[in-house]
Amino acid sequence: MAQNFNMITQGLSGHVGDLIFYERNGKPFCRKMPQYGPDSMSAASKQSSREFAKASKAAKSIRSALNGIWQPVKEETTIFRLNKAVYAALREDTLHPRGERIFSADALHRQLKDFRYNNQAVMTIGGIDTLRQEDGSIMLVLPQKWQHWLNPPKGTRYIQLHAAALDMDFGNNTCQGVTTAAHCVPIGGSMHTVHLPAIPVKATATIVVLQLRFLHTENDIQVNNGARCEQAFVTAVLEPALPVVKKEERSARTPGSVRKNRSAAAILKNTNHPADPCPALPVDNHDTAVVPRTTLSVKKYKKPPALVNVE
Repeated sequence: MAQNFNMITQGLSGHVGDLIFYERNGKPFCRKMPQYGPDSMSAASKQSSREFAKASKAAKSIRSALNGIWQPVKEETTIFRLNKAVYAALREDTLHPRGERIFSADALHRQLKDFRYNNQAVMTIGGIDTLRQEDGSIMLVLPQKWQHWLNPPKGTRYIQLHAAALDMDFGNNTCQGVTTAAHCVPIGGSMHTVHLPAIPVKATATIVVLQLRFLHTENDIQVNNGARCEQAFVTAVLEPALPVVKKEERSARTPGSVRKNRSAAAILKNTNHPADPCPALPVDNHDTAVVPRTTLSVKKYKKPPALVNVE
């Protein structure tokens, strides 16, 4: 790094040829452009670069899935902040070595919960419980006085709540399923639950996003087009509702038929091995010899012929 005192190049900024001109603390400097070769990056740097690229693709798939539902208002730092949060979730994996780490729903929940797409609008509601029901559906429970968190502009009569559940497969960077639910609540209304149906799919995680909009009427007329009247934020990241494995279809009378088969088998067994008609003889206590067990034989005699008198 050399300080630039040349009157001709003193006001330059950027690179010219193989030289880079820049300023630091108000002073002009010049340095040579570094040479990047095949072996310029270490193995760890290459692994980190691949993981950041993986996180960026995952974040892009989240944005694409949400853009298919609505166009959330965002500002210039939204993409950078989302990439950073997703990359931090990927780095929480301690079960796999660097370069082979994978996403988990718990890590994504810690990094993405309360993530706001629009930092210019302070419309986040605190204390929202996002619960997975027994049937796989999702219930968003807002606090009783959730409207006190908001500061609607003058003329607002309704607040639109639009929730979406994104079933993301980060192995392929695709969205496997989307469920949505929307409600238009008047100012001062008591409605504080949003129900999302379940779609059993094979995914990495389910990202739940809630959008708030200030409206004049129920006909979806926004108060104004300013960025302060619309906000979308992540309420939770849940484990996906995995599809139920179909069991083999069996007849309703299977247990009874099994019992009947067992009874028939027992009957056949008893028929093939009838009880011994000649039980073993008792052994005299004074006789130490064992009486051999014999089988009685029955001889059959033919009927003698009838006698005839001959004179």
